[in-house]
Amino acid sequence: MILKSRDIEIAENEPFRNDALNRKESGEVLTQFVLSANSSLVICLDAPWGQGKTTFLKMWEQDLKNHDFPTIYFNAWESDFSDDALVCLIGEISASIEELSKTGNESKAIEYLSKTKDIGVSLIKRSIPAAAKIATAGILDLDKLTEQSLGGLAETLAKEQLEKYETSKKSIKSFRETISKLAGSVTDPENPKPLIFIIDELDRCRPNYAIEILEKAKHLFNVDNIVFVLGADKEQLGSSIKAIYGEGLNVNGYLRRFMDFDYILPSPEKGVFVKSLFKKYGFNDYFQKKNSGSLKYEGEQCLKMFSELFGLYRLTLRDQEQCCSLLSVSIKTTPVDQNLFPLFLCFLIVLKIKDPEVYKKLVHDEMSVSELLSFFGERSGASDLLSTNYGTALEAYIMTCKSYRYEDEEIQKKYASITNSSTSSDEDKYRANRILDIVKEFNWNGGVGILGYLLKKIEIASRFES
Repeated sequence: MILKSRDIEIAENEPFRNDALNRKESGEVLTQFVLSANSSLVICLDAPWGQGKTTFLKMWEQDLKNHDFPTIYFNAWESDFSDDALVCLIGEISASIEELSKTGNESKAIEYLSKTKDIGVSLIKRSIPAAAKIATAGILDLDKLTEQSLGGLAETLAKEQLEKYETSKKSIKSFRETISKLAGSVTDPENPKPLIFIIDELDRCRPNYAIEILEKAKHLFNVDNIVFVLGADKEQLGSSIKAIYGEGLNVNGYLRRFMDFDYILPSPEKGVFVKSLFKKYGFNDYFQKKNSGSLKYEGEQCLKMFSELFGLYRLTLRDQEQCCSLLSVSIKTTPVDQNLFPLFLCFLIVLKIKDPEVYKKLVHDEMSVSELLSFFGERSGASDLLSTNYGTALEAYIMTCKSYRYEDEEIQKKYASITNSSTSSDEDKYRANRILDIVKEFNWNGGVGILGYLLKKIEIASRFES
């Protein structure tokens, strides 16, 4: 059993072999889409942070290479320290030129790369801003500057700006023509395919840098033979852009200037990812050793409770991994012949990750069990979970987790009033009786007063930073 989740291995010959989220189909759809493109494209692969965009893009990148697509993967966040996005974009092409030119004309590719760099340098160079030149006049004696000399200075600056504009316009045109030829030279002329330029983690970049990446990709690289794929959470990217342009900005309208199409990465089906995590962490091996009495059901209980709670709380894939990491360390401190109380343990772990303030109140005994149950019950979908067998058992754990005796009068009173009420439905009466029976079973299997025991496990696990 491992304590920390490892990066997914992406096999060169079969990149989607370890695809636990069944996203190979998305890769096939996107490949067919870019192959059918007859002009430049900018596609946004949209999914919330922590939902596996990077893993998917790396798998797809390798799959594209296996099908002879010239492909570049660029993690924009790792270059966030740079002051110029154009430098980074040209640098990524330069770093990948040997790999890119395997299916094309290497000598032509290197020639066009050299021209691209030369033109890029002219675009990157900056003249002294007009404002700085005007500011220079401040070191002079303004009393000695005549109206005629000030007019001459303004005229000179105006000419320089016009010349700069004309030069830049010509340079941009030359750059676009050269970069298109470069992209065309790195593919098989008998079976031409576009250069796929993947830009990942754009939503994690500094707002200014993210905007500059978008602008350069659209205005300088938006040419035939190149398809840009941007990996980003559009909602988060929009928040970054608003930080620059203000809350009143129409973000969708703004982004539409740069993105031609969106592809929303499908969310995995409930329970699919957690099953793969149980296998990855080696939980199944641990639970198979717990084969006596009620202990033999603990693996199933853990898997089911995590699956339900992950869906109910809408945990990201990263959050789900964090929960499994805490469970892994908790398991390490629990011998196989001891009760793990998995239904309640998994509930507390998810609470710590997604409702830390409520969890903290439990730790400091600032919340009653009735308040905890009400708080959880108000969450959308919680009532459906509580109506199941496992949910009924979870409620029994919640209601007894702070008790110091098996027959707590308050607990008995709460559920006895339901069973004895003439207005209670048969379903409610059955459920109340079931909870009372579960509490009685705790007399044999434990469960009463376990809050402190499980919190201690979780807090010890939390000290191990992953």
